[in-house]
This record gives sequence, C-alpha cells and structure tokens, in this order.
Amino acid sequence: MEQRIIHACGHEQAHHLTGFDSQQERKAKWLKTTTCRDCFVAEKRAEEVAAAASSSAAVSHLVLPPLTGTDRQISWASTIRTKRLAALTNSNSDADWYACLQVTDAKWWIDRRDLTDIDLMAAAAQASEVQSATAVTASITDMHRTA
Repeated sequence: MEQRIIHACGHEQAHHLTGFDSQQERKAKWLKTTTCRDCFVAEKRAEEVAAAASSSAAVSHLVLPPLTGTDRQISWASTIRTKRLAALTNSNSDADWYACLQVTDAKWWIDRRDLTDIDLMAAAAQASEVQSATAVTASITDMHRTA
C-alpha cells in the first residue's frame, strides 16, 4: 500500500509499505522521524566532501606522483589514495607508508581499497619491490642492446 509520508525534514515522499496493518503503521511512524531520500543523499554527499577536504589537507605536504589509468580510474583512485594516505600518515611511521607513495597505478588502489592498513602497506611494499626489479631488468636489457 502506498502512503505519502511527511518526513522530519518537512518534505513529503511516497512510500510503498507492505505487511500487516500494524507493521505498516509502525513503519509509517518511523519514516516520519527520518529525513526524505533527497535530504539523506544530500547529507551523505556533504559528509563525503568534508571528509575529502580533511584528507586532502592531511596529505597536502606530500608530493604525490600522478596516477596512471583511465580518467575514471584516476578520479576514483585519487580519492581512495588520499583517504588512505591521510589515515596512514596519522597512525604510522614514515617508513611504514612510504611504499604507498610509490604506487602510481590507479587500478592497484581501486583493487586494494578494502584492505586493512597493514595489508595495504605490505601490498605497496611488494609492488615497490616488483617495480624496482622490473626497472633493473629493463636497465640491464638496455645496456645489452647498446653494447
């Protein structure tokens, strides 16, 4: 059954309520104490913007190398990297999170966005080792080509 509910924010919104009459009444009563969907989304976006600004301020002293990937990947990964580095720089020593600064692959950040801080730093250290080994191999190959 569809009911029009006036939410705590003052906006009216249609809701499809199911169940027994008592369940519908309880749900309608609860919905009246909440904000409407539009206000809820606006509030969450404002919180995200504030959190992003705070994270950016926390890592503003770092020189972050540009990320590589598609435009969408870079945009998403930049947010992830800034948020994670802000958390890491506040709670760990410089040596622990320094490897994270070396990772420039946007996909890497996206794929590891849900890792714990310890696992993220370990993955970054491993990625840095692989990147260093690849650079050494490329250098040796170039020397053999020119010889």
